[in-house]
Amino acid sequence: MPASPLGVISLYSAAIASLVGAVHLRQEPHKVEHNPLVRGLSRGEVSPGIPRLDPDDAMANAALLRLALNEVGTPGFDERECDARPRTVSVLLDGRLSRVRFGARAVCQLRKLKQISAAQPGFGRHGLGEVAAFLLGRRMAAAGDGDGDEDAGDAVDVTRVVVPPFRFSRDTVRFVDADLGALLPHEKLIGTYHTHPDDDLTQGLLSTTDLAFMHRGHADFHGEVGWLGRKSARVDWLLDIVEPRDGHWNVFAHDGARLAELFRRCQVGLTCPLDQLRIVGSPFYVLTRFYEERSPWRD
Repeated sequence: MPASPLGVISLYSAAIASLVGAVHLRQEPHKVEHNPLVRGLSRGEVSPGIPRLDPDDAMANAALLRLALNEVGTPGFDERECDARPRTVSVLLDGRLSRVRFGARAVCQLRKLKQISAAQPGFGRHGLGEVAAFLLGRRMAAAGDGDGDEDAGDAVDVTRVVVPPFRFSRDTVRFVDADLGALLPHEKLIGTYHTHPDDDLTQGLLSTTDLAFMHRGHADFHGEVGWLGRKSARVDWLLDIVEPRDGHWNVFAHDGARLAELFRRCQVGLTCPLDQLRIVGSPFYVLTRFYEERSPWRD
């Protein structure tokens, strides 16, 4: 008995429905990109040349900032949008004078970090997402003129700016444990850098979070350095730089004993005298200055 037209239509409809269902069943769920750099780049830019960071994606944030730092050229040679001059900071710790030199490229790299930090949207009135980095360096030949001037101090050259994986908010940054790669020969951890919201007067200081990190923090350079509160052969901690959104470098000599005592006072005392870090004559005064060098290729 031949099938009725209505029956044929029903069979076709059922077949089409089954086919559509099978296609939907075969669709794979959306895959999360496991390459941190690709994942970060997929979020686009806040503005041309300024990547969009994710407060909760520590690995992608580090990958994006490392890429940005690698793209910074050397002023006077292959510069790209940066004409900074070298800077020198004199640090006196335990009777030893160290002259820490930031080459022009390192200054440009820190300027780039601040630019990216200040551009992040949605964090307070100024729109800043705090970022941080480790400063690596090595001691060079004496900074004197060859006449035996021991007071000239040791020359310390900043070799690299390294950004660890981090999560952030408007005024807090939290590192995520990760291997940051091997240190170069004679290279050591010599300092830290991070941005702060607002200006020099209100935010140009180390915070209690900073002091806690100095006391309890950890850094892994392929098995070197380790817990920062312990002495290490690959640590020559000289300075800590805080750069507010509306200000410049605030450089503090890393006097471990005084910073540890200040941290203790903030933990157990009725007051936390952080402002004494920059008040001359106070027991916790460790503020120092940086000086810009003349650039020979411009003078």
